[in-house]
Amino acid sequence: MRRIPAVVLAVALLAASATACGGDEGGTRPAAADAPKATPTVTPRQIVLTVDGKRTTVTTTGRTVREVLAQANVRLGRYYLVRPDLDEPAVDAVRVRRLLSKPVTRTIKIDPPVRKRKNSKLAAWSEKVVRNGRAGEKLVTVAYVRGKNGGRVKAVIEQKILRKPVARIVEIGPQPTSVGGEAARLNWAALAKCESGGRPNAVNPAGYYGLYQFSRQTWASVGGTGLPSEASAAEQTYRAQLLYNKVNGRWQGQWPHCGKYLFS
Repeated sequence: MRRIPAVVLAVALLAASATACGGDEGGTRPAAADAPKATPTVTPRQIVLTVDGKRTTVTTTGRTVREVLAQANVRLGRYYLVRPDLDEPAVDAVRVRRLLSKPVTRTIKIDPPVRKRKNSKLAAWSEKVVRNGRAGEKLVTVAYVRGKNGGRVKAVIEQKILRKPVARIVEIGPQPTSVGGEAARLNWAALAKCESGGRPNAVNPAGYYGLYQFSRQTWASVGGTGLPSEASAAEQTYRAQLLYNKVNGRWQGQWPHCGKYLFS
């Protein structure tokens, strides 16, 4: 049997050891260390900052509203209103209202507007509700703030419409100021001055209302609705002339003390 020299054997063992430890492509190599992540750079930008009504433009690198206010040295105090909220992203504008009391939010009713439109087919001075409408709602936030003179004043600091009101639509008939004929030529202003001092809203505790001191019954007899004192002066005069014609000019039974002024 041929003997292998010791030196040759040692060299062969060293070569095998190097191959087993990853000397070729099939070996396992230690993982490289992760490269440190670069911190993203925030470019300074301008936003509009309004604090207690005072508006300024500031340059900031803040990402959130909180960071923007900190960079602008704005201290909020115990009560405040900030829009957007503190931890929301700061966009183009930030609004701050510092308060002297805790804000209180209530739901408030919004009365529906009334829209009137003419309808010549209706009776004179009459009204017809075509649509009742619907009230709206809004959230109103109220708190005490610093007034212009330095004192505390209560103010609406924020409001939001929850539901828009729906308009009430009312049709109105013709609104003549005179019935024409003889009645139109009489001195109704003089009669009104004597009966009520010329005040359309005059009320007599005995149960007489308006310029010509109609009773409710007499007012209704000539087509009036509601109280005479709540009707316009033009409607009151129109219905007084209707009454004059209805009684065939016998004014003594209607205005026994002041009727004579119709002919002045």
